[in-house]
Amino acid sequence: MKHSNKGRADTGAIVMSTAVLAAVVLVTGLAVGAGATWFALSRDDGEASSSDGCADFRSVDVAVAPEMYGVVVAALADVTPDCVQVDPAMRSGMEVSRGASMGGALPDVWIPEAHFVATEAFLGSAARPRLLAQSLATTPVLLVGGAAARQFPSWGEAEASGLVTSPDPESSTVGALALTAPEAEAGMVGRTREEARQLMVPFAQAQSARTVSGLDTNVRPAMFVRRSPRLVVTTEQQLQTDDGRPDLRDLTPDVGAPVLDFPLMVSRDAAPGSRALARALADHLRSEEGRSLIAAEGLRVPDGAGGATLAPPSAKAIAEAVFSWSVLSVPSAMLAVVDASGSMDAETGTGSRMDLLADAARIGLGFLPDHARVGLWIFSIDKGGPGQDWRELEPIRRLDDLRFGRTQRYALRERAAELPALTDGGTGLYDTALAAYREALRNYRPQYSNSVVLMTDGRNEDPGSISLEQLLQRLEELRDPDKPVRMVGIAISGDADIAALRRMAQVTGGEAYLAAEPEDILGVFAQAVLSR
Repeated sequence: MKHSNKGRADTGAIVMSTAVLAAVVLVTGLAVGAGATWFALSRDDGEASSSDGCADFRSVDVAVAPEMYGVVVAALADVTPDCVQVDPAMRSGMEVSRGASMGGALPDVWIPEAHFVATEAFLGSAARPRLLAQSLATTPVLLVGGAAARQFPSWGEAEASGLVTSPDPESSTVGALALTAPEAEAGMVGRTREEARQLMVPFAQAQSARTVSGLDTNVRPAMFVRRSPRLVVTTEQQLQTDDGRPDLRDLTPDVGAPVLDFPLMVSRDAAPGSRALARALADHLRSEEGRSLIAAEGLRVPDGAGGATLAPPSAKAIAEAVFSWSVLSVPSAMLAVVDASGSMDAETGTGSRMDLLADAARIGLGFLPDHARVGLWIFSIDKGGPGQDWRELEPIRRLDDLRFGRTQRYALRERAAELPALTDGGTGLYDTALAAYREALRNYRPQYSNSVVLMTDGRNEDPGSISLEQLLQRLEELRDPDKPVRMVGIAISGDADIAALRRMAQVTGGEAYLAAEPEDILGVFAQAVLSR
């Protein structure tokens, strides 16, 4: 065997693209690992292979899921002809698919953790690879805990309990399968699929609360002390190879476990010889020697006996769940800025515009977790005194922050009830927007989605304020890539200056929404609050 070392690090960004999603979501991900060695491999007997018609020296790019990396590297040493150079890289399926969805090339030979990462829902417009082997090995996805942990009747109940720690579904196939396990088991436990999806909300919010506290940064079976009641999402392979904790138990619900099945795929524009190499690899892993390699790595052979398994939902459903997780698991740090000019008294048939907005705010507060950070301003010309169009009702604080015998959540609900009585004057939009953006920057919190949610039914009427162009220029100057704060605009009715809101949002990386009809306000408010 000949070796030549060449360091290589892989990073990437993920694009989840599905038919039902109207937007392309970019989220930064971490590479699980990368191959560090190039192999020009020969058979043990030194005999060069020419069965694939290999007359010239070739290079084949191979990407392997971390769980299968040791098996594949060992097998390649036995099956690769002298005339083929192999670059085996340890790369998660999520990393490979997001790279391809952004225009990158798929590896010549690809062994991901599961089939769903190689579908249109994850690859986008990239050509799907050809499937050569349905499964090279398997390992179940488990819930594992110590002596103080307990087994739940279902995945949904376990995840909704707040006691489950999982790898990030945006970068981990294991995490994505665990996230969608409640949907996979729904029929067996008497839930509808929609009810199962709703269980994601407390799961994501509990996970985000721990992330904000700096917890669960390295998910592994033995991450908690023996007396902890927490459960960890992991694989059977990792549980078997994590030494030193004999107290750890498989506490997976009896309904079954999702499974990693490691398909073997070849790119449609793969280098010559790639298909022959992949077939030789598959044949070797089906042999007695290959099955021994698989068992030695703590994996099961594809036809090995095992417990109950959960068939995953469709790839599209998994992609939708991962997208929802990306929204729900990032907590909000939001300054809500509400137009309190006289035009907000306009009747809608079911109350004034301000009445409807106040109701939407009270309802919206109920969906935010305790660790969300929310503040409230109102504005109209000179609302804060001569020359100041904004007035602070509540500073930005965590919703569970306790001051003077009341939480921030309680204080905001009281303030929302007061809003209809605070309307008067003209719309002082531009100065308020600039001041609110500065305030949000001063209160910036890492690991939060930081935003200013600006709600108005009018256009700037303050003759002494800065112009729109001056506002946009200052927002551009203030914008800090290391402290991203988005301006999110909500135009209440067609009277609002939606064009100005869109320009403010564009400069800061945010969005602008129109609530054209009174009944739209709650839905648009929720959409704005949950936007990322």
